[in-house]
Amino acid sequence: MTDLLGTWTLVSCVNQRGDQERKTFGDPPAGQLQYAADGRMSAFLMDPAWAAIGDPIADSFTQFFSYAGTWRREGDRVIHDILFASQPTRVGTSFVRLIVPLDNNTIELITELEISRSGQTYVTRLKWKRVTSDR
Repeated sequence: MTDLLGTWTLVSCVNQRGDQERKTFGDPPAGQLQYAADGRMSAFLMDPAWAAIGDPIADSFTQFFSYAGTWRREGDRVIHDILFASQPTRVGTSFVRLIVPLDNNTIELITELEISRSGQTYVTRLKWKRVTSDR
């Protein structure tokens, strides 16, 4: 399985609600994910168009969302335990992501399937590419 340590850049973010798919955080999106050897992590996701407008209020599900905390690996899953977040209701929660290696430098992190009160299923697929030191 692909080693997660290091810095990753967001390539795509797609929300799937039932049979509908919608790109979020821009097309292309902007984002950075970091996994440190000491068990710390941070994630930032941003729609570049939102940033260009300069609107100080963001929709945390489509325009800007950030969080940081600790991480651990359990088989083909990574768990993010959130200590800090741009959305306060997320502090103290955990995000569980299925890790799908696409190649040595690209992974897809898939959220757990959730079911809304109305019975609709939804999942988010985030594709990340490893940032290399080649400049």
